[in-house]
Amino acid sequence: MPTPQKPTSALPSIPAALVHYVARGLIERSVSIKILPALMREISLAPLPPEAFVSEGLNAPLSQWQLNAHREAPSLFSRLKKTLNVGAQVNPITWAQLTAHAPHQPAAQLVFAPLVLEASEDVLNDFELFPKWFADEGVLLFATFAAGGLPELVNAQPEWLELLAHWPNIMDAGARLQVLHFGLPVLDVESVPLTYADCATMWHDINALLPQLRGMDGAAREVWRGKLQQLFDQGLRELSLQVLYGQVWQVRASKPLSGTHTVSLESLTSQLEQRRTYK
Repeated sequence: MPTPQKPTSALPSIPAALVHYVARGLIERSVSIKILPALMREISLAPLPPEAFVSEGLNAPLSQWQLNAHREAPSLFSRLKKTLNVGAQVNPITWAQLTAHAPHQPAAQLVFAPLVLEASEDVLNDFELFPKWFADEGVLLFATFAAGGLPELVNAQPEWLELLAHWPNIMDAGARLQVLHFGLPVLDVESVPLTYADCATMWHDINALLPQLRGMDGAAREVWRGKLQQLFDQGLRELSLQVLYGQVWQVRASKPLSGTHTVSLESLTSQLEQRRTYK
């Protein structure tokens, strides 16, 4: 049975607090990267306050792009701020614009992309878009949901598993990045718990996470809503997601990458030991 396709204008309504949590995880993982960027960029469904970067010692100029279903014309006030160079300017961008063939300009040396690929139809395939997103000699830090999420649903009702096939596992993600010849790919996975007080909020978030569910008609969706309500009535109050964090250096077109790379043990250890709790 073919997977329902999302409309090109549809974007997942992932809670901003969860996007922010993951974005901060990327910032933490960037601390060990030895790079002095002339420009940083955050591409996000819900950009962080600029102070979140400054507080971690990231003081380079920051460009923020917010992924929207439709590109909106900036308000008069925001245009005035941009003209006067006052405050932060968040620019709207659509998925079609983000995935266009032209490299992003101006090119940023350090790019953060938390959960942006949740708008993708095929996460692993769209890794090939990454070289356009950051500059030569630059680093991209990204995060996406990974296989193994929502075990509370699958363990209680195995039929939920059919809605989770779009999430990649860490082995397939690593293999894909190697095929694409990115430099020094580093991946790790974190389990993020989510707690709920009511079923309506839980249902909203599950819809945001599962594109197959969003693509169903009303009657089919009500069947799944009934399944969730049954579990909630039985005491389900917590769900957990697997978040895949990754960082890659830009591919060098002029010089083929060697088959082996050296990564300091300190760098790997500092990233793999970073585990936090989402609240």
